[in-house]
Amino acid sequence: MGAAASAVTVVTATGAEAAPGQPILQGLSNNAGTAGTTLISAGSGITLTVRNNGAGAGAFFFAQNNNGFAGGTGAGSKYGLSAANTGSASSGAGMAASGINNTGVLANTANVDRYAVEATNLSTTSSGDGGAGGGIWADGGDGVGIAALSPIGVPAVVSIGDTYYIEGHEVVLTLSSVVYGVTSANGPEVTFSGQITLNGSGAGAATLDAATVADVDLTEPVSLVSPITGPMPNLWISTSPAGVVSVAGGAAGGTVSYRVIGVRNDWSIALDAADTKAKRTTARAKSLATALLKRAGR
Repeated sequence: MGAAASAVTVVTATGAEAAPGQPILQGLSNNAGTAGTTLISAGSGITLTVRNNGAGAGAFFFAQNNNGFAGGTGAGSKYGLSAANTGSASSGAGMAASGINNTGVLANTANVDRYAVEATNLSTTSSGDGGAGGGIWADGGDGVGIAALSPIGVPAVVSIGDTYYIEGHEVVLTLSSVVYGVTSANGPEVTFSGQITLNGSGAGAATLDAATVADVDLTEPVSLVSPITGPMPNLWISTSPAGVVSVAGGAAGGTVSYRVIGVRNDWSIALDAADTKAKRTTARAKSLATALLKRAGR
């Protein structure tokens, strides 16, 4: 090829595979033996382009005893690996990784002002209802969906928004307590509280949240009432099993505060605790927390 020859010469294959030191043969195997192949350019264009217009993959890299693909960048505003899916919406992705018996995706950073993993959904909607997608989707299978760990005193999870939604029985278990819906308790107790403005007869009523009451036993609740706008010596309170709080004996037009305490009667305590999934889940959560703390050296 004379003066037009480059550092890497590519010719059309007409015979057997190329041996080490020979030009790369298109359409045939090329065996470099123990030698490596280096391609260097100094231009602003792409150094190497591989394209398959058929049904096969664009490129395949595999290493038996080292990283399958090793790459990076020295530019702070660029990416060590850039991948995109330009097809229409379907089940594909910009990048797929399968760890089989190992971690699927492993990411880290040493910069305290950066995140090891950052995900952004760039879609927009003017309806205010949003869509079915989001920033991160995690399916733990038979394991936890997301495990978050941080130093003591630093929140493991920071959520900014109007709602923290939990599907199921709306129970959040911690190592020492339970957060149930919008209430919390050290065990199966659930606390409701609020204020009532009394009518001209010094009476009033309030209805507790129906979704929460459905899983709470209020047949023998603890009901407390306190006057706010002044002394009310004859004030009394009662709570029905349906979750209706009734107050009477107060001052006309006055305001009182109430607190009602019931006991959860949902699946986590309705059955023998030794046989419930709730107990197994709690034990598993505590075991996971212990493992995470051990992994962090605490």
